[in-house]
Amino acid sequence: MRDIRLFVFILFTSTSILSSQSLYELQKEFIDLRFGVFFHFGIMTFTGDPWATPHQDISKFNPADLDCNQWADAASKAKMKFAILTTKHHDGFCLWDSKYTEYDVASTPWKNGKGDALREFVDAFRKKGIEPCFYYSVWDNTHGIGNKEINRDDIEFIKGQLTELLTNYGKIKLLFIDGWSWKMGHRAVPYDEIRELVKKLQPECLLIDNTHIPELYHNDLIHFETAVKCPADNRLPGMQSMLINKSGGNDWFWSPDVATAPLLTADEILESLDYLEKRWSVFVLNCPPNNKGLIDSSIVERLSEIGEKWEPDFNRPPLPETNTVIEHPVVIKSAEAESGNADFAVDGINDRYYYSYWESDSTLPQSIIFDLGKNYDLIQFGYLPKYTPVVQPDNDGSITSYVLYASKDKIDFDKIAEGNWMGDHRMKVIRFPAVSARYLKLVVNSAVNNRAIITEALAGKKK
Repeated sequence: MRDIRLFVFILFTSTSILSSQSLYELQKEFIDLRFGVFFHFGIMTFTGDPWATPHQDISKFNPADLDCNQWADAASKAKMKFAILTTKHHDGFCLWDSKYTEYDVASTPWKNGKGDALREFVDAFRKKGIEPCFYYSVWDNTHGIGNKEINRDDIEFIKGQLTELLTNYGKIKLLFIDGWSWKMGHRAVPYDEIRELVKKLQPECLLIDNTHIPELYHNDLIHFETAVKCPADNRLPGMQSMLINKSGGNDWFWSPDVATAPLLTADEILESLDYLEKRWSVFVLNCPPNNKGLIDSSIVERLSEIGEKWEPDFNRPPLPETNTVIEHPVVIKSAEAESGNADFAVDGINDRYYYSYWESDSTLPQSIIFDLGKNYDLIQFGYLPKYTPVVQPDNDGSITSYVLYASKDKIDFDKIAEGNWMGDHRMKVIRFPAVSARYLKLVVNSAVNNRAIITEALAGKKK
């Protein structure tokens, strides 16, 4: 980067047109890819510094033999159909020349600062007919984004870098965001604003945030990370990630011991593929490139072995449709309730080791009012029941009877929906005729164990 701008003005061309495919069609198309590869590759590969270390010595980044064609060939032999590359991890180092920072490949000795790892990646994989996808961390430990209160400059920084990624490298089928919900939350960095940008730039790009919530809460696909396994009864579009190396590595990145580390056997990988395929979840296998810019020979051989043994099941039924998707979300700005900490229901912060939630006292009926900040034409409302570590949904406090009201001024409320829900742990979403409102009031008439618990409240607007 050589010049920081707080506002980016872009002439949106053909990528700005509306997608001709529905979200369900895009989800179904991606799930039918079945098998993909994850490449964690960045400054940690070269320094050996711990996960998320800021201000690493980027002069060490110099993958002299970088060959994304080797990566793509190995993935192709395994019959993988998509590939995800870490464009920027939590440390903040960018694999492309970003005009928003000098902490990027342009400031390294690699190719005299003229290299672009993303360009080499997308070109190599497209030549093999494999869909290139991007990972991007919102948490940036070098620039301090996520380590303090988020300000407007931080949001514009994030949007500027996402704009670079989604306008300079052609069609990107999936954007995988991390360090967001579990680090700073979807309110501090507003999910609706980021989602609208992504869908404006690339309407057919699916969006994942690593929320550690096994529901379609602010997600086009659910991510099941390593030990958190796709449940046996899953009927939602999902993605299971796993490391190919059983030991060694620098977190998800390469370290010298990966070259001799025991790997998942072909049979273990085939077993996962079979299990996940039947549950409409793609399988993405992390295969970290080394500091020469190549995949170690042991991993290449294992991928080839998988390809010789595995065949997709094209008789699998199509992805089931669901009514729990909020395609055009509105981030709720604040909440107030008769008891408990209502803000926990709208902070958008969830981690596998920590979940905040609003919990009422045992005096029901009881209400909670949500402020959306301004009037919207609303058509949906939903909520996530209780979660506890590690990624454990719980039916304690699940709402079983409710009435929903809407208002423009928080004085006069009109009833827009009422009904009953199963007292289970699944996310609940209701749809109603469009109503212009800034405030929603949920009256809880009854709940499991006679108290209401909401991990996150959700609202959806008209397109």
